[in-house]
Amino acid sequence: MRALRFDRFGDPHVLSLTECPDPTAQHGNAVIAVKAASVNASDVKNVAGRMEGTLLPRTPGRDFSGVVIDGPPDWTGAEVWGTGGDLGFTRDGSHAELLAIPATALARKPTRLSFEEAAATGVNFVTAWLGTVETARLTEGRTSQ
Repeated sequence: MRALRFDRFGDPHVLSLTECPDPTAQHGNAVIAVKAASVNASDVKNVAGRMEGTLLPRTPGRDFSGVVIDGPPDWTGAEVWGTGGDLGFTRDGSHAELLAIPATALARKPTRLSFEEAAATGVNFVTAWLGTVETARLTEGRTSQ
């Protein structure tokens, strides 16, 4: 499979398109054929070495959507989406053709979202939620303080 990889920290020029072995569904993982992945500020900071705990070499990428191609039989063929955790830091991330994640982390993609919309939702949604709901404590019908 092809993956975007970096083996040292720096600007985006440290990234290269690399041929890598296909991930497997062993050790409780599921393998996803990535249909869409977004690029977030945390991905750029990670490649630059401004995020703690990243193990090199690494494939970046935190948000994704795709189709399960190997793993639990009841998930095979399911359209899924996800974000965050150790993706892109200690586990290879979503900027690849295939992605292995713990089967327990699988989440079905809402049918009303395209793969592209689903992949663009993760970190952006969490950031918006934390700012508006958790920090500003906005509630339904409220638009300002």
